[in-house]
Amino acid sequence: MNRSKPTLLASFLVLALLSTATVLADAPVKFPNKQYPDYPFSEAVAHGGVLYLSGEIGTGPDGQLVSGGIEGEARQTMNNIQSKLERHGLTMDDVIKCTVFLADIAEWGDFNQVYADYFEKGRFPARSALAASGLALNARVEVECLAAMRDN
Repeated sequence: MNRSKPTLLASFLVLALLSTATVLADAPVKFPNKQYPDYPFSEAVAHGGVLYLSGEIGTGPDGQLVSGGIEGEARQTMNNIQSKLERHGLTMDDVIKCTVFLADIAEWGDFNQVYADYFEKGRFPARSALAASGLALNARVEVECLAAMRDN
């Protein structure tokens, strides 16, 4: 029995993982657009080919929550995410993961109906959803996303 092939393959995989980790560790962290000068966070941070978007809530251009309950806020939240991605040269197709924070987990189904409109059927990003005891501005929903960058 030849045991050298599995050992060689395992060694190659370890070296590949280590070199990838080194490349990501050496990649500069970029703060491509600071839209919130009055708050202690950036709208997005780029690192290792991923754009990390800060959470979005359903505020309109005036900074106030839109009307319409969970449906209105969900639609505005997703529109805000879409706009943010466009400012960074990306689209909803580039989103790979979302985390959804709901003020009331009973509104999960209502949120899903709006959320599904923003992605191609069958190409939904990975996602987690949870209930929170309080969101900024008493919002019904907050969504944060990760998006794969095309070329750094």
